[in-house]
Amino acid sequence: MAEMKTENEIRDEFLDGNELIEESIEKFRKDSSPENMIIVLNAIRTRMHADGHFLFPVFQNEEDPTQFGFHTIAANDGKTWCAVFTSKEEYEKGASSQILSYFIDAGLKMILDSETEGVLLNPWGTPFFMSKPLIQKMFEMDGGVEYTVPDDPITEELLEGGEFLKRAISICNRNHTSLNHIKLIKILRHSYIWVPCNAVMGEQDAKHFEALIKKAMENDDFDSLVGEEYVSQEETRMIPDILQSGDDFFFPVFSSTEEMGEYGDHFSKVEMPFLRAINLARNNEKQVKGIVINAFSEPFEIPTEIFEIIGNMDSDSKDNAGMN
Repeated sequence: MAEMKTENEIRDEFLDGNELIEESIEKFRKDSSPENMIIVLNAIRTRMHADGHFLFPVFQNEEDPTQFGFHTIAANDGKTWCAVFTSKEEYEKGASSQILSYFIDAGLKMILDSETEGVLLNPWGTPFFMSKPLIQKMFEMDGGVEYTVPDDPITEELLEGGEFLKRAISICNRNHTSLNHIKLIKILRHSYIWVPCNAVMGEQDAKHFEALIKKAMENDDFDSLVGEEYVSQEETRMIPDILQSGDDFFFPVFSSTEEMGEYGDHFSKVEMPFLRAINLARNNEKQVKGIVINAFSEPFEIPTEIFEIIGNMDSDSKDNAGMN
């Protein structure tokens, strides 16, 4: 849940760059051609992809302060629109209210689910009506892809199966913003991943299997090995595989066994917390450069310099309780 802001608490860094939108709207107001309309939509998309925010005037539910509604403006035809602002300066042209400084894409998607007609951008300055069909058109211009890692509370159910982690990695590869990377780090801190390992037998067990194979070779009877049962006498060590790229070594992990593909057919697969994988990578004799996630589908590298940050990061959600 995003935090409410007063006008003196607005996080301006998320609004920096919205001048691009304001300039495109000014151009559209002078010449409302379809081409200039596309320029406005592309400006909003550009800021959306950069983790840009809009300012949404809101009011809190008196019975449940965690819930809020959008302030609306009635047009001459009686239809209502959500007031939205690109900057603190545009907002301060009107009456004061509680403000939600929030991601452009997430905020517009909430408005798509509202009872309003859409967005009235900068109503006290150079206004721009953005109807729900127009908002939907803008998202369709992106092909329906996501550019911001979701803010879903991190729970065991959300992380189960690795699909949410895979989704976050895909978004980070598509949109390399600092905020997306921070969200991915939080997800990784609580995730279980899969590590490809080589099973190494103890000396006694290895000698036993060598004797079985030698006997089969001498008798030219390899079928005798089929169905052979043996209870190991020593602990089998699981040695993680290491990938090499040029002169650099990487510790591979995967969001699911399916992400390993044919490569995984040659290894035993061990599921473990990502934090444990960090320790194994840090202590590997190859002195790895980092961890690579989903190396053969949509790779994402976590350099060793980030290991300590992930390990020391505090959980910021009560839903993470008991997941460490």
